Amino acid sequence: MADKKVEDYGSTAAAEETTQELAESPEEEEWELNKVLETIGVGPAQYIFWLISFLIAYSDYAELTLIAIIIPYLRCEWNLSKEFEATITISIFLIYAASALLCGKLSDMYGRRRIMSITTVVLIIAAVGAATAFNEFIFLFWRGIAGACIGANFATVVVYSTEFSPNKYRTVGPLLSLLGSYVSMFAVNLIGYFFLNALGWRWLIIIITIPVVPAFILLMIMPESPRFLCVSGQDDRALEAVKFMAKINRVQLPDNLKVFCHQGAELGSFKTVLGDEEFRKPALLLSTMYFANIFIETGVLVFLPLAFISHFCGHHGSSPARKRCAPLSQDDLWKLSVSAIGSLVGCMSAYFIAMKFGRLKPLRGGHILQILVFSLMFVCVNNYYLFGIASAIKVVNALVCMTIWLIVPESFPTMIRNTATGMINSSGKLGAVAGTAMVYLLFYASPLAVICCFIFVSAVSCGCSFAFDKETHDALLTET
Repeated sequence: MADKKVEDYGSTAAAEETTQELAESPEEEEWELNKVLETIGVGPAQYIFWLISFLIAYSDYAELTLIAIIIPYLRCEWNLSKEFEATITISIFLIYAASALLCGKLSDMYGRRRIMSITTVVLIIAAVGAATAFNEFIFLFWRGIAGACIGANFATVVVYSTEFSPNKYRTVGPLLSLLGSYVSMFAVNLIGYFFLNALGWRWLIIIITIPVVPAFILLMIMPESPRFLCVSGQDDRALEAVKFMAKINRVQLPDNLKVFCHQGAELGSFKTVLGDEEFRKPALLLSTMYFANIFIETGVLVFLPLAFISHFCGHHGSSPARKRCAPLSQDDLWKLSVSAIGSLVGCMSAYFIAMKFGRLKPLRGGHILQILVFSLMFVCVNNYYLFGIASAIKVVNALVCMTIWLIVPESFPTMIRNTATGMINSSGKLGAVAGTAMVYLLFYASPLAVICCFIFVSAVSCGCSFAFDKETHDALLTET
């Protein structure tokens, strides 16, 4: 009997001890994801993500800039027709556009990091394949594969780079992505100046693809976007991602932390982007403006080497002759390199103006400057002035494009952000197709007609910038 009492007493004491432990143990702390990211702040983790965005954007635009300067060398080696030259560039942009549209949606459904990890590896393989191509058809195949990877990467990396930072610093990702793309325009031409005529176009392809390798390694180390994981219902993985970032930044988070975020639209839904009145207007206006500005950017990129090679002087009534084999001279490559600095100036200027005065002023002012600079080109263009005017065009075009990409991530919630970004990016690559085709079709008939097309497209885009009203934009700036 005594033994039973002792046993009952022991059980009661154990139960009371367990109850006391449960009472003393802290409950889970639920933090909204934005609060977690604000607590983590900005540190080494964000620097790595921003470096990834810079390297991928650099590599992608380097691939596009490359085509403009190696086409004359391909023409010499394979005796290309004018039509096949245009096919090489246009097919890449068409594939780019389709890939941006598809992979933007896929990255909203399956993750940003997963898509970029696959496409960066394939891009390296495609670069090696193009560099070792023994005829124009093999080269076209591999460049098409590269175009698909580029479209997927750039549609994803701009959004990926914004989703690890506190709201105050979310514009740094798009800045570095665009900065990487414009640095590549300068760097590819500069590398071409030193190595193209010495080593040949095959080695140039390999050299400019090198930054993809560290970008891929960093992607393997860093986690998926916590914003994507949270809105897709993967709270545990989102918690792991933010804890990984906190560890790198040396920030202590509560041990019993649980993260949550607000969910709304269906993941990766085109229906939401185009069917919801709140998102349809900014999506269509931004798509039209980006189409116009990539039309101009790519058109100018193709126009300048043709103008330099043909010694176009811009006189009315004169049509430049197309030379069967006319590689770019060292002087031409140097001019292209220096003119690309204008893009860097425009990109940085847009960022600081937008941060101080808002997004709409640089957007509208840049469009007006575009029209004025192209009008100046039409009136007084010649081979001497072309270099300076081209630099001015790159300044204002970068100003507009940078402002667009600052607006894009702010205009759509996380669930559809990559879908909308892919749609806008895809429209830009269709603009690249149209701009490239226009230059090849009109340049040898009438270069001044090319300039007129640039002016017309700038005017249409300018109208869209004024239709993007302040009230709509201010409403979209609210974090969702």
